[in-house]
Amino acid sequence: MALLVAACAAAASYWGAGVILYPPNKAPVESFPELYGLAYEKVSFKTRDGLTLRGWFIPSGTGSDLTLLMCHGWGDSKGYLLDRTYFLNKASGFNLLYFDNRSHGESEGRITTIGYLETMDFDAAVDFLRERKPQALKRLGVFGMSMGAAVAILSMPRHPEIKAAVLESPFPDYRNVVRRWAWINMRVPYVPLVWLTIQMLRWRVGTAEVDAASPIRSVAGIAPRPLFLIAAAEDLLMPPEDVRSLFDRAGEPKQLWVVPGAGHTECHAAAQAEYEERLTSFFRRNL
Repeated sequence: MALLVAACAAAASYWGAGVILYPPNKAPVESFPELYGLAYEKVSFKTRDGLTLRGWFIPSGTGSDLTLLMCHGWGDSKGYLLDRTYFLNKASGFNLLYFDNRSHGESEGRITTIGYLETMDFDAAVDFLRERKPQALKRLGVFGMSMGAAVAILSMPRHPEIKAAVLESPFPDYRNVVRRWAWINMRVPYVPLVWLTIQMLRWRVGTAEVDAASPIRSVAGIAPRPLFLIAAAEDLLMPPEDVRSLFDRAGEPKQLWVVPGAGHTECHAAAQAEYEERLTSFFRRNL
């Protein structure tokens, strides 16, 4: 009986690690810049572990050198993020670089890790701008949503060329967000199954560092660059108290906005005019 229970637990944790590595609701790219009347350049670039990532560079219609690196969430794509942020180009005149992380959208890759490997994707996107769009580095900011926000926090301490960031619904701690997702979606308790899943995840990725990718450890390294954190008041996965914990750990200058009535990744829909004005004015002021 004990062997049977152990075998079932191992099988369940192997399956659970697969949910993390292979997002069950991975969004295809269904929205493209032409849907919004935007001119763009299809781009691709390599990560240091040899994957080809694909994206769009949407140039400013005004000739501005204000540029934003756009980072999507787990299971989403650059098209999903475009739907929520295209105003930053069309109405506000920023250059925008969207790209699909590994194993998402149109990019190569077999697995995703919700942060650990994705920092290499972030690095590759910055390297692309440095090599192909060097003017963009003069006034470069980043917008990240959910996993993309967390990856930006993990990566920004290594990238002083990024001048400011707006980050919506980042998670502070890797293990905690896996625990909460498992409970919300499957009612799986942390002990023993989620704990075992994280051990299995380490084994399948091949490193014990995969669950150490926790933004709470990195966020202080963004200062003294301006940081604007956005939380959704009705977000069950990254609730406002999680985002506030990052805000409390971050250095100055910083600001926090909790959007009333918003669910996860839906702050723009809940407060469209204010959201657009706040993001536009923050980046214009700080880039």
